[in-house]
Amino acid sequence: MSEVQEQSNHQSEISILNIIEKDKPTTKYSIRRRVWEHFERNGISSFPRPVYGRIPNFKGCEDTAAKLSLIDAYNDCKNIEINPDKPQEAARVLALENNKNLYVPVPRLKEGLLKHISLPKESNVKLKQMVSRKGIEENGTIINIEDKIHIDLLVLGSVAVSKEGYRIGKGRGYADLEYAILREMGAVDENTVTVTNVHNSQVFDTLPSELFKTHDVPVDYILTPTEVIEVTNRLPKPPGIIWNILSQRRVNLMPVLQALKERHEREGKDTTLKEVDAESYEPNHAHRFRRFWYKRPRSMGKTSESQGEGDSGENAKPSVPQRKRRFFSRRPLSHNEESRTENGESTGEHPPQEGSAPRNSERARRIFRRNRPPIDFSLMVSNIGRTVRIRELKDALNEKGIKPNEITWRGYKGFCYLHYAKRNGKTNTNLEPHQVDSVIEILQNMKIRPDLDDQLSVKVMDRISRIETTDVTAV
Repeated sequence: MSEVQEQSNHQSEISILNIIEKDKPTTKYSIRRRVWEHFERNGISSFPRPVYGRIPNFKGCEDTAAKLSLIDAYNDCKNIEINPDKPQEAARVLALENNKNLYVPVPRLKEGLLKHISLPKESNVKLKQMVSRKGIEENGTIINIEDKIHIDLLVLGSVAVSKEGYRIGKGRGYADLEYAILREMGAVDENTVTVTNVHNSQVFDTLPSELFKTHDVPVDYILTPTEVIEVTNRLPKPPGIIWNILSQRRVNLMPVLQALKERHEREGKDTTLKEVDAESYEPNHAHRFRRFWYKRPRSMGKTSESQGEGDSGENAKPSVPQRKRRFFSRRPLSHNEESRTENGESTGEHPPQEGSAPRNSERARRIFRRNRPPIDFSLMVSNIGRTVRIRELKDALNEKGIKPNEITWRGYKGFCYLHYAKRNGKTNTNLEPHQVDSVIEILQNMKIRPDLDDQLSVKVMDRISRIETTDVTAV
């Protein structure tokens, strides 16, 4: 694709998003929803997905991050704060490569304000792992409001942004709070440069100014995969914490806010709170736009690197109950079961039975369960790194010649079960009883990944019932 065609496609995306829905009021949430929906429908988004409720990751974010070096403010800065979301991961790597002092906000401000990440002394350390969520938690040094620091430049994530400098986040208000707290600490001021890196389709020519309040942080530069946009008339930045738009519940959830409130009270400042936050997250209808009808379970760790992700925070909304699925049986009908018309003629159709599953699938499940051999014994393998994937475990087992019949995976909790079954009433030849000790020894000395130093712990378990292994992944 030529550069002209690519630019034309980007302009087309922008024009699509710039269309204002005349029959509906424009709100921050309606703009977010349009961006999220546009990402999912057009295949722009990258892991993690779906993008609803997130700062969306996008294809080309690495090229966007590289454009930081085109900004003088970045080249001149020593201390930089970069948002912890996935789209900013490449920018965090670049900052360490350029020997910057990197600061990353603590997710949801639950355990402090920032984490300071410095360039490691070891040359073999992978920077991408250092700036991942897990790497930040393990390697970062906590920075609180008592610490004296100065931030020269901030890189923020956005859901939508305008060329005027207005920025819309995912609606939780964390970026605004982080800036306000840094302003109270003296770590930033009115002249501190703010940058956002987004996809071209997230850039609007203009956004309604009435949607934005004093606490909203504007941006000075917008980076996309194809251009660097400098805001000519910079908007004023928040002066600090505005207590009367925060609720007591939010203060209770964030220790740094509680500490700052106590400090202001000692100084005699008005810290009267409001019952409702300044910007509440609007009703979560994200599941309506997902490709799958069912509501997917929320991961604990994850997958997700974005700050304040999910609905467990201040403005969480109750989930919408899902509709029961209805299935209709297609099995052959008996004479007594056939539906008949008013004159007694058979229709050959079965009366719909609400809530009944197709009998063919039920039969297939019964056959599958009947053919599965009973478990003879199991090994519980714990102390697995939470970032390890089941495919990595399988590869490591195959290298050592260990072949369990089944695996019950609980990697996100740090353990799994290896199941050995009997076939035809005999112990599985994959592992005879006298070999158990040698297998345990191999497992204890095995490394699933070279970067994991912790030794695996192995324990022989009693027989585990089929009820406990309903989600077994076969090797």
